Amino acid sequence: MSKKPKPSPFLKDIWRSNSIAYLFLLPSLFMLIIFNAYPIVFSIGIGFTNMTLANIEGGYRFVGFENYAKLLAAYGPDIQRVLYKTVLWTVVNVSLQVLAGLAFASLYNSKDLLGKRLHLAIIILPWAMPGFTSTLIWFGMFQTQFGAVNQILHSIGLPAQFSPNWLNDEWLAFGVYNIVNTWLAYPFMMTVILGGLQGISPELYEAATIDGARSWSKFRNITLPLIRRPLLLATLLTTNTTFQQFNVPFVLNNGGPAGVNDLIMVWGYKRIFTDNFYGLASAFLGIVSIMVLLIGFAGLRVSRIAEEVKY
Repeated sequence: MSKKPKPSPFLKDIWRSNSIAYLFLLPSLFMLIIFNAYPIVFSIGIGFTNMTLANIEGGYRFVGFENYAKLLAAYGPDIQRVLYKTVLWTVVNVSLQVLAGLAFASLYNSKDLLGKRLHLAIIILPWAMPGFTSTLIWFGMFQTQFGAVNQILHSIGLPAQFSPNWLNDEWLAFGVYNIVNTWLAYPFMMTVILGGLQGISPELYEAATIDGARSWSKFRNITLPLIRRPLLLATLLTTNTTFQQFNVPFVLNNGGPAGVNDLIMVWGYKRIFTDNFYGLASAFLGIVSIMVLLIGFAGLRVSRIAEEVKY
């Protein structure tokens, strides 16, 4: 009879030397399971039931894939519209965040800028403030009659009749979403890129200048290759967060006007709290979770390919 393989002495040493650390990690692991794993599993389970507000106390039953079939049959056109607007929103807003992050990071990486520490403390305020509160402030600023934006437009000479109804027009509201979310999220992108820029040796730029390289050539051949790893990671995280954005469209105009700007998370929320279709909404959000995972895997794949590219 073959003997069971003995545990590796190396693994035993690791366990013995870190056993106290593992013990201290147990409470955090327990909390992670309770507050993350359990809700996820429970939500997936609800997606296979007919749970509504009326039967939430125990009258619901297992219906298999009925909710998923209903999503495709009854809500198919709605889902296509929501997915289109969410993908468009993600592409546009992530691009704006990357551009804003690059611009501010390049500015604050300059040695000639005075008072950089004070500027940085002010410019990262959108990241430090609660997002819900900041969005409410922007909501007031874009009001038609008394909002600060229209008041500024009138003060620079535009006629009083020109008062855009920012939050009640489909594409104006979509533009406002992008302005607000870019303002809320660019400090993260700027901080990551700035960290990458500060790790680049100035001697590389000095040598390029001596060789006659212009600003664009320096950016393409020095800056971009050396910051691509943190830039790709930040872009991947931002893409996932932006794809799941809820606060901005919900607080500004509830995905309006008339739901034409519903993003995925807002549409799922309405199915729960407006239509009271808990099972249907859970099935939909289960599909969204799969999409988020696919975005993550695709992003990691793109990152690996980018690492192999030689500039």
